[in-house]
Amino acid sequence: MDMKEIIESEFSVMVHDIFVLGQGLDSIAYLVNHEYIFKQSKHHESRLNLKKEIQVLNYLKGKVTLQIPDIEYYSEEYGVCGYREIRGEKLTPTIYKNMSDDEKDKLVQDIALFLREMHSLPLPDIDELELNVMNDYKSDYKILREIIYDKIPDSSKKYIDDLYKRILNDERISKYVKAICHNDLSCNHIMLHNNKVIGIIDFGDATITDRDKDFIYLLEDSSEEIGREFGLRVLEYYNHPNKDIAILKANLNDEYYPIEQILGGQAKELENMYTAGLNKIINI
Repeated sequence: MDMKEIIESEFSVMVHDIFVLGQGLDSIAYLVNHEYIFKQSKHHESRLNLKKEIQVLNYLKGKVTLQIPDIEYYSEEYGVCGYREIRGEKLTPTIYKNMSDDEKDKLVQDIALFLREMHSLPLPDIDELELNVMNDYKSDYKILREIIYDKIPDSSKKYIDDLYKRILNDERISKYVKAICHNDLSCNHIMLHNNKVIGIIDFGDATITDRDKDFIYLLEDSSEEIGREFGLRVLEYYNHPNKDIAILKANLNDEYYPIEQILGGQAKELENMYTAGLNKIINI
């Protein structure tokens, strides 16, 4: 069945209009009747992740101040969920630049409050939701050695070995505060109306892990994000006990990106992504 048929047969919703809003490697999102977002998983793993995402959203419901997707429809069989659209515009560096100083300050405060609310919640009992940071690094290192060490020069091997030695022996990385995290809090997941943040979307990567994962993109200097100063202001209002450690992890995330490209490209059979990461490692 196509998406229109699934929605009408599974949820008894008459579909008058349906448009593709966007899609990624794991799912495709539709706007239905100019009112609802329906998301469909593309493969088995993403269906399992969707189930966890819905459990997280249901757990957070009524516990955070900002709007989050409120799941009204879900089919485990088809890997489909639906919720009323959070209407607004996504935060961008350009929008932020054109805000008044007061609007910027309020935005920072509201994001910090959202993170404090979420990070202070008791950890939910959701199967396979927790991501152990150090185990994840160890797994990545093992896979890298298996798939690329016969393709890269000794200098690149030394760089990777030294990188993981640095990571795995640094208590600032291994000892962290566990919290339920959005885990992908970038500009395009922050919804605004009249220059005020009204909601947070896309909890597909939500997990129980190091709370500092939620500051990584807020601290990122890139064309897609607002920049380091913005993230530092969020950390200040959040009242983070050790901003230097959060910055260390954000810097590490930037350095680690080629490895994520290699591993993600290999796992999802995306040759361009894999090759881009591999070339960066070879040319370091």
